[in-house]
Amino acid sequence: MMPKIGGFGFSRLFDSIETSNTSEVTGTRVYMPPEYISKRQITPKFDVFSLGIIILQIMAGKESYTKCVDTSSEVFIELVYQFWANRMQGTISKHTSREVRTCIEIALKCVEFSREKRPTIKEIIQKLNKIDIVECSSIHQLYRAKEFSFEFLVNITDKFSKQNIVGRGGYGIIYKGVLKDGEEVAVKKLHQMLWIDDEQFKNELNNLMRVQHKNIVRLVVYCHHASHIFVEYEGKHVSASVVERAICLEYVQGGNLDNQLSAEPCKLDWDKCHKIIKGICEGLHYLHNADTPIYHLDLKPENILLDKDMVAKIGDFGLSRLFDSPQTYMTQSQDIKGTRGYMPPEYINRHAISPKFDVFSLGVIIIQIMAGKEGYFSFPHTPPKEFIKNVRENWRMKVEATMPPHASEEVRTCIEIALKCVEDDRMRRPTIAQIVNELSNIGVAKSSPVSQWANKLNVLKTLLSSTHFKFKYWLFLFVAVISMFFAWAKFCPDSWWQGITRRT
Repeated sequence: MMPKIGGFGFSRLFDSIETSNTSEVTGTRVYMPPEYISKRQITPKFDVFSLGIIILQIMAGKESYTKCVDTSSEVFIELVYQFWANRMQGTISKHTSREVRTCIEIALKCVEFSREKRPTIKEIIQKLNKIDIVECSSIHQLYRAKEFSFEFLVNITDKFSKQNIVGRGGYGIIYKGVLKDGEEVAVKKLHQMLWIDDEQFKNELNNLMRVQHKNIVRLVVYCHHASHIFVEYEGKHVSASVVERAICLEYVQGGNLDNQLSAEPCKLDWDKCHKIIKGICEGLHYLHNADTPIYHLDLKPENILLDKDMVAKIGDFGLSRLFDSPQTYMTQSQDIKGTRGYMPPEYINRHAISPKFDVFSLGVIIIQIMAGKEGYFSFPHTPPKEFIKNVRENWRMKVEATMPPHASEEVRTCIEIALKCVEDDRMRRPTIAQIVNELSNIGVAKSSPVSQWANKLNVLKTLLSSTHFKFKYWLFLFVAVISMFFAWAKFCPDSWWQGITRRT
């Protein structure tokens, strides 16, 4: 049932969205707005009015428009809602209820007598897209996620067996499960606690649904299951609502970064460490530069998962928030339960949130990768230059030989980046874009002529994409063309130059 708009016999093309007048266009009177009937005025709101009539007819029958004219909006919405409740045999879900009310509210706005009060089609689409997503069926439609029942998740985790526990993340326990096609998944089942509400759960769900990146843990399944049980309370048996919530994620085989850093001896050589650092930075860059930026707010080694090839993947978005711009936000919320050692001073003191929150956490993680988990606690008492020197020497000792030049340069650059990231003043911390750019330009590209040219090409692409460079480029081009013109005129025959001057 995919609708397709046809019948363009009366359509016209207009150069603007302003009002146009006509004496020729004919159509179907019931779908015509008042301004066209009385003054033959045509704007985009003509179609919006017609759309409103169509939605009313879909929602409440073909005679609905005449009913809504003689009835208040509130009463009409309630009548349509009851009509759909009866049609669905009295069982209308909370989500469907929101859909019905939203659609009828949109329709009534579309058929406003004054066209200025009607919404634009863009506003209508935005409102439809903002209908809360709390049911599995709607998630399948809107986010293309696979839809599974809670019972299915119980089966693939062997009834959430203790033997299948692979970790404990924010707000819940993570279990290993196996799908029918053999794909291993991680099922994060949330604790049954009062402070976990639907809004927190939807926050994590919506964040995970939106991200698609090699350095971000991928969402496989979402499930929200409500049931009722009888429990004894003050000597009586009462009905209680039980809500089971679970998020099913891709299973990352290498465990988390914290396990690797805590292992004795640590099995991470420098190439793996460098790969992990770059992966975390690229994943964070993706989050911060999305259409609507995502701040993680709980970045730490436990939330950095590693696959079998040591590719870092950022996970556990239980505390992340969505923001419309990369500015600073103040929050009074007491429910952000991050990890204090990874929180920046401005959040601890003033609850200020900005992209530099995650940058600070990133700096702490890089220092722990570079200098060990204990190394982070020693650097505040050591001058930066001495700390960098000590870290480089430690890595030389680890490889039991002189590191090649490119590796030594990588170590120095990474620790310099980390020290900038943990500056107390957030204005002195780099952005994640600056960090990714700096990591891309370090000496590793000097290992071969091919990689040299590849690096130069990347730098050139970055340069060409900047607005500042574009302005300088066009200014230079303009000056060059003018200079060439006068140089040409100077050496051309006098008769030619005189002809030009006569015309001017």
